[in-house]
Amino acid sequence: MPKPSESAGDHAWALLRDQIIGLGERSFRKSYYPELRRNLSRLERFRALLDFAGDMVLLIALPDGEMIDANAAAAEILGQPLEALIGRRLGELGLDRATEILSSLARDTAGAASRRIEATVQSRSRPFPLDLTYRIAELEGRRYGVLLGRDARARIAAEARLRLAERVFDDSGEGIVIADAQGRIVEVNRACENITGYRRAEMEGQNSRLFISGRPDPGYDRNTWAILRAQGYWQGEIWSRRKNGEVFPVWLSVSAIGDEKEGVCHYVAMFSDISESKAHEARRKADEARIQHMAHHDFLTGLPNRLLLDARFGQLLTDAHRHRKRFALLFIDLDRFKDINDTFGHSAGDRLLCNVAARLSALIRATDTVSRQGGDEFVVLLSEIGDPGDAALVAHKLLRELGEPCVLEGHDLTVTPSIGIAIAPDDGESLETLLKHADLAMYEAKQQGRNNYQFFQQEMNARTLERLLLENRLRQALRQEEFELFYQPQIDLESGRVVAFEALLRWRHPERGLVSPMDFIPLAEETGLILPMGAWVLREACRQAVVWRRGPWPGIRVAVNLSALQFRQPALAGQVGSILADAGVEAGAIELEVMESVVMQDAGATVDTLRVLHAMGVMLTIDDFGTGYSSLAYLKRFPVSALKIDRSFVRDIGEDVGGEVICAAVIGLARNLGLDVVAEGVETDAQLVWLRAAGCRRAQGFLLGEPLPAAEYAAGVDLGGG
Repeated sequence: MPKPSESAGDHAWALLRDQIIGLGERSFRKSYYPELRRNLSRLERFRALLDFAGDMVLLIALPDGEMIDANAAAAEILGQPLEALIGRRLGELGLDRATEILSSLARDTAGAASRRIEATVQSRSRPFPLDLTYRIAELEGRRYGVLLGRDARARIAAEARLRLAERVFDDSGEGIVIADAQGRIVEVNRACENITGYRRAEMEGQNSRLFISGRPDPGYDRNTWAILRAQGYWQGEIWSRRKNGEVFPVWLSVSAIGDEKEGVCHYVAMFSDISESKAHEARRKADEARIQHMAHHDFLTGLPNRLLLDARFGQLLTDAHRHRKRFALLFIDLDRFKDINDTFGHSAGDRLLCNVAARLSALIRATDTVSRQGGDEFVVLLSEIGDPGDAALVAHKLLRELGEPCVLEGHDLTVTPSIGIAIAPDDGESLETLLKHADLAMYEAKQQGRNNYQFFQQEMNARTLERLLLENRLRQALRQEEFELFYQPQIDLESGRVVAFEALLRWRHPERGLVSPMDFIPLAEETGLILPMGAWVLREACRQAVVWRRGPWPGIRVAVNLSALQFRQPALAGQVGSILADAGVEAGAIELEVMESVVMQDAGATVDTLRVLHAMGVMLTIDDFGTGYSSLAYLKRFPVSALKIDRSFVRDIGEDVGGEVICAAVIGLARNLGLDVVAEGVETDAQLVWLRAAGCRRAQGFLLGEPLPAAEYAAGVDLGGG
């Protein structure tokens, strides 16, 4: 009898060993060796079979459930080495029904038949289902439990797929008939019963021609079965017959099921009732036309899409080569369309796009093509031009007509286009190339101030490459920390003391030295890099504010400019709060400057954002005040601390009465609203004297202090304005 910790295989080998030792006193007969070797060979084969079996095999001692032996599949399924299984109890192997199995085996005194259950096993920290079969086995008078297990995931998935297939089959809106190789019906679905009037039991075993009427029709003839056998598929319109004798048209598709080895074993037929055939044919043709139109036209505007544009471009190119003609491609992008979407919503934006599409279609010839490329981008193909001047005339007309106001949400909105023009075949002989070149020209139109058109020129490719290289270099500069802040002081004009510093971003290029912000800030805003750059500026400014407040300037503030993209971030307030907390600086030490044009784009949402920042204690300033459109009704609701007079007005002091009037008006407005006012760009004594006399409280400019690294202001010396 084997010991509980001894495997059944080891025990078998021990029995053979004892048998050999028992022969010690007698001489071995030669005939005994072959028998012994056969026994050993059988045991080896048995052990190999167990280990190569895909199913788990466990031998357990009863009643305690100690593991006596297991095969390799058991180790794989249970996720443990084989040697770690032997000697452990069944309940320790992650099997959720181990107690139930042991109880069942203990009660089985008669050695009943095998029992089958589904259990869950915890293997490699992930449970999965297991199909288990177990029963009693007697070895040398002792009772053991034998468990066979198989991963049940494939079975469960197959059953789920089968249930899904059954549901799809039975819930299909089309009638489905399955017939054997001889055409006898073996299965139908519910839709087949509803369409024909026959019940399933009435159709099973019948010939599938049960539904075919005697009326001649060209779609179904004696050759149908021959076509099915040869091609494996047939479809067409035929006349069918219901149980009540009514003849009606159906659209029928039949597929042969089988393989090359065994041939056809079944046929599957799907059919739908197409009564009122003339109406059906008209509907079908209308559907086909609609699908064809949808495949070649933009879903929103109804204009030709890229697919149809490509086809028409090919025709124009062929004609241009044949007759030595030229044609033009105009790439149109609507200026600041995103602002309209953000302010009035996407539905208003969609209506504007449809309005633009209608205007474009009305402006071109029947032989030309207007296409929407997606978003707010349109393409016009001018089918034939005498020279590039013809394309310029069309572009000029488009600028004029598209610039007319459009009424949306009760507002007269004006959206202007930027247009890039490429001439074919001079600028390219593929649609991809011409679109790329016209896009480059459109971008140049944007750079030239928008609301204009530009022709493609070869040097634009070089500028685009330079722009891409600059974008990549900017990303590298962020990673390598090549940016730094310069600080320009703001002076209190009554006391002459420094009350704030404006943080200004600089890029110290390892080869080019300091790069002007005008050379990289616009690109950073366009590519979205301004977001990580802006966050870095705010963090660095907060860090410097802590240094100054603990040193020479206890009450100093640092002003930081927010870009339009930063200000529109939904999480702006949370980001500012997090940066302030990380730096350990009071919110009042930071002054955020936002351009007037940005805060007025969506004044309602701006009020909410400003109120959250104000509640945190952050000071807020409207930058470049007077350069954009301001609503005084909103301005008095904005929780801002100061207005900043743009340098263009300050520069006119002493030179232009208009500039002085505007500066005086802003100072008076700020005083009446209880706001501080800051003049920037002060460069002459005359300007400073005038501003002090007008009641301006703060000023900054080269006269009072140029932007310098923080170390240059470490001494805390008060600057200019005495």
